[in-house]
Amino acid sequence: MEELRGHYGTWKFDDEAVRMRFDAGRKAPALLRALSGCTLPLAAVREVSFDPGDRKRGWRLRLHLAEGADPYASVGAYQDDYFTPLLLTGPHDKELVAEYFAQKLESSTAYAREAEGEPAPGAVALALVARPPLLVRTAEGSASFDGTRVRLQWDGWLASTAKGKEKSREYRLADIEAARWYPPVDLSEGYLRIVLRGVSIPEASSRENDFFTLASHGRKGSEETLLMAATLNAHVAGEAAGEPGAEPAALESGPGQGGSEEIFAKIRELGLLHAEGLLTDDEFSAKKAELLARL
Repeated sequence: MEELRGHYGTWKFDDEAVRMRFDAGRKAPALLRALSGCTLPLAAVREVSFDPGDRKRGWRLRLHLAEGADPYASVGAYQDDYFTPLLLTGPHDKELVAEYFAQKLESSTAYAREAEGEPAPGAVALALVARPPLLVRTAEGSASFDGTRVRLQWDGWLASTAKGKEKSREYRLADIEAARWYPPVDLSEGYLRIVLRGVSIPEASSRENDFFTLASHGRKGSEETLLMAATLNAHVAGEAAGEPGAEPAALESGPGQGGSEEIFAKIRELGLLHAEGLLTDDEFSAKKAELLARL
């Protein structure tokens, strides 16, 4: 088994998989500390890129996957070069060892793809994110995911008066279309946004009154919200594709199958969104009719 030690963890690979183990020390990126480790099928890797760097900036080894298989690329993590499980860095004096490892890894992935074919993108994405339950904290509060529901809670110093009064909101995975992630730019705040199916939010809405968002202040909070966004999107996609590891939808009950209490709770939640101006009359009526049809 080939092994390479980097700044924040160790990668090993054999004929079947790349096994990544991350450091738990305070200097390691928060996202990697939260993950602890990942196991990636070797056949899922399409390309291995290696940058030898220089004495000031050491080497960088990155894995590139098929479209839809990298949950961090889908939320734009690489635009600002945030750490993900698919990036390993190390000191310049270990450049030759790292380059040899990269070459061996690339040849092994080509053989694995030819022999086994590429695995389903959804299954690969689920292998690279956190396992529920997941809790992340920012200066505004916290976001938690238990496999079926996301809870946003606003109890931090950055929380607005409106969010502080609201305290928290919950959204079911079955109702989520996607999670969006926005890193901080200059002195602005970053944030996580939950996008519900069939619900549009006016662009003019301020985040102080936007109960679909959790703001972060600085890079640390952004790493946590990046992990949450990637995890949610992997589970949303996995549920849609029926991938192993995705939790079943909690409110997909048909006529005579129960779930009425949850349906009425959801209608009340939609009523609040409508009253706040985040849902149009038509959107509220259509979603309400859809939910009532399930009774």
